[in-house]
Amino acid sequence: MRIIDQMQFAGEDVRTRKFLLPVSVVSTSGCVRSADELLVRKSMQIGLNEPSCAVLENKDDGENASILLDFGRELHGGIRLMAFKIQGTDNPLMQITFGESVGEAESRLGEKGAVNAHSARQFTVPVPEYSDQEWGQTGFRFVRLELLSKNTIVMLKSAMAVFVFRDYPYLGSFDSSDPVLNLIYDTAAYTCHLNLQNMVWDGIKRDRLVWIGDMMTECLTIRDVFGAIPLVEESLEFVKDQTPLPGWMNDLPSYSLWWLMIVREWYLTSGSESFLQAQKEYVLVLLDQICGLVSKDGTDRLPSYFFDWPTHGTQAEKSGVRCLLRMALESGAELAEYYKAEERTRRCRECRRSLDKQTEYADGEKQILAFMGLTGVMELSEAALRITENGTSGFSTFLLYYLLRAVAEGDSTETALSLLKEYLLGMLEKGATTFWEDFDSSWAEHSGCVTDTPSRERPDIHGDFGMFCYKGYRHSLCHGWASGAVAFLTEYVLGVRILSPGCRRLLIRPQLCGLEHVSGSFPTPYGVVEISHRLNPAGEILSRIKAPDGVEIVCKNCKRISEDETQ
Repeated sequence: MRIIDQMQFAGEDVRTRKFLLPVSVVSTSGCVRSADELLVRKSMQIGLNEPSCAVLENKDDGENASILLDFGRELHGGIRLMAFKIQGTDNPLMQITFGESVGEAESRLGEKGAVNAHSARQFTVPVPEYSDQEWGQTGFRFVRLELLSKNTIVMLKSAMAVFVFRDYPYLGSFDSSDPVLNLIYDTAAYTCHLNLQNMVWDGIKRDRLVWIGDMMTECLTIRDVFGAIPLVEESLEFVKDQTPLPGWMNDLPSYSLWWLMIVREWYLTSGSESFLQAQKEYVLVLLDQICGLVSKDGTDRLPSYFFDWPTHGTQAEKSGVRCLLRMALESGAELAEYYKAEERTRRCRECRRSLDKQTEYADGEKQILAFMGLTGVMELSEAALRITENGTSGFSTFLLYYLLRAVAEGDSTETALSLLKEYLLGMLEKGATTFWEDFDSSWAEHSGCVTDTPSRERPDIHGDFGMFCYKGYRHSLCHGWASGAVAFLTEYVLGVRILSPGCRRLLIRPQLCGLEHVSGSFPTPYGVVEISHRLNPAGEILSRIKAPDGVEIVCKNCKRISEDETQ
């Protein structure tokens, strides 16, 4: 028997690991020679004869030798250093600094909020002769290597990024006559993808946890791009197991509300009866717990209210959570119906109606206005009007999907699409390759890009902004909750809505909003639905839809044509 077969493994890493060369040397300092050698593909084995190396040399005094590398886009993983000859010091020390921006990679711990929170972004390692070592598990685009040991020469054969990800196929897609929308969709999908690691994470640099509220948007993106992957159920089960009732998920009552909404959404996506039944006991007891906190006069006794960080501590925060409570009770009523728990269904709907007896308050917090409109607390037209005042000022990456929905329903999809482009293009124009934990349009005024070395002449888009728990370089530039553009483009432009569990019935109701054509695909448990829309000279939307057996298509706002019909 093989010895390896006798080992008791704790688990396995099902993720893919690939190695990437840097695309450029951003800068060097001190004595560095042949830095561009690190851009050249070579054998991934260190040998006794390596004539093509980058050389970092420190003398007794003077500036330390350093190299700042750009890997071209946001990645999750670490760095692999292959060192050839060392002169002067045995096992010299190298400081490695990962950064999502040039400024972060050039910063020291404590500078502009730079921290080693949850995943270390700066540390010192030994670099022995003839070594091949990997360091780091974080989110980054840039890496700075600084030789710390004096009177030392280090010859580096390679410095490759170790890219770690789940190699899921992109089953869902979106393509249109507007390349900006296509880039937004692809960037949002990639943002979510990077956060599918051990489980569905919130962020890859800092919040490498399963935050249930933050997971709602990710769940929608996963639904539209990757389909019913098991990782969602694993993540939901993990937090459920960590939260015995009457506890609240992630210690926040609002996050248990989000959990109910995700369970309902995921059953619609997957149609998995085993998943639904596995949640039954917890769902029904949680519904009793929530309904027990809602009085007949519409007041509630939730122990705390957290809606999102930008509204935290405001007078309107409670109103936002109460709107979320309305949505959760609607999802809970549907889940109770699935379980044939008639009394729970009746009670959820009764509590939902009771909440409307109380007046809610919002004072300019656009995401709360969106929830008020979507739950009928205020007219959607009024909510949309107030949301669109001053354009995207005050928008939230976390709740962008709901902001856009409210505008689309209360004004028009065309208006919502314009705001989507304005808001997310603001990040892309500043060098974003993934969407950020937060972003305010005002930050982009006169500031540099993530690829720029910070200067006194203009604000640092990464280091000089941010609030609450994401100030300065602590701010995550790859957050799964910022991927809401995928769901909006899929639902409102491509026009796909799920009508029955497991995607057995789909509504296709496209809105082209001036686009010449829109096409894409949508994953279902039965296979991928292929969709193409185009305007004819009469202004009608002609649609070709190829659906797998088991999926019924209901068309609205478009005329379905066969493959052999011309457009």
